[in-house]
Amino acid sequence: MMAKTGMICLATLAAIAGAAAQTKGLPAPVPPPIVYSAPTPAPMAPPINPGPAVTPPAGLSPLLTEPGPVYPTPERSMPAYPSPQLPGPTGQQNMQSYRNNLLDQQWQLERSGVSPGSERSREIQQQLNQPGLR
Repeated sequence: MMAKTGMICLATLAAIAGAAAQTKGLPAPVPPPIVYSAPTPAPMAPPINPGPAVTPPAGLSPLLTEPGPVYPTPERSMPAYPSPQLPGPTGQQNMQSYRNNLLDQQWQLERSGVSPGSERSREIQQQLNQPGLR
């Protein structure tokens, strides 16, 4: 009995599905989208040369005939900005940089615990005592 009821339900479902497929049918093809484009403008004739320009009765303005400034530019007596203040000539700056480097080396040696009587410390001290490095 159970099998008979199952067969009836299955047959009913198959019939309903078949009827639905016949009424719906396949979907109709969708029409392609419409593309609008701007019309091509009509060709234009080239411009016509009107000939040479007519000079006004009062003549041309001196601004057009004489290029350059209308008023003379005033001369500057001083530069627009002050010149940079350098600490001295390049050689003097290099000597000061060298002295600062020696002092830095000496400080690093002292900081790392090297004795002031070591050979490197004496070399640095001799170079610092040279007359040109002060």
